[in-house]
Amino acid sequence: MNILVRLTIATFCLFFAAALSAQTVPIGELRPYLDSLSVTQKVDLLDYMRQLGVSIDREVVHSYQELDKNKQARALQYIRLNLLGQTPASDDRTTVRFKRDTLHFGQVWEGEIILDSFLVTNTGARPYTVQDVKATCDCTVLRRPERPIMPGETAAIRVEFDTKGKIGITTPGVVIYDNTKPNGRQIVYLQAEIIPRSKPKNTMGN
Repeated sequence: MNILVRLTIATFCLFFAAALSAQTVPIGELRPYLDSLSVTQKVDLLDYMRQLGVSIDREVVHSYQELDKNKQARALQYIRLNLLGQTPASDDRTTVRFKRDTLHFGQVWEGEIILDSFLVTNTGARPYTVQDVKATCDCTVLRRPERPIMPGETAAIRVEFDTKGKIGITTPGVVIYDNTKPNGRQIVYLQAEIIPRSKPKNTMGN
């Protein structure tokens, strides 16, 4: 290959790279607005631009190219397993591992509100989905995974426990209904020793 051909190819490559870069870098007029918008506002803007005719395919490709190789592989896995469901429906169960299946809080004062999270990792080969979460106490599940958790990923189940009106050692449970083997549910616990804020009155009058 002679020098002239090499220079022509090199020039073309540089021109193509510059054109591609120009398409992927936000225009100057838009940048100040992006810096001042919240994430919710950016999502709203994106939805509006889609109505104006933005190519969703191009948007997906651009977002995919911004990921590193490992995250690109996870995105493709998400498409295959969750969006296309390429594994037979009869084989849709998975396995999980909780970092802790019991959250130990030690001694707490009666009336305190305890906040913590259970971390769960999908150790199987299928997406992990949580259908429902129910507590056996005055617990509130503040947040649970809304989308399927892919193999190898970790998610949090955020809980709130109100100790008002409780005294002594308590171990309430939280039942997680999911697609795990073999029973389709997991049970995790919160444990605390609740100390009264004032001594009980002596009912004998002594």
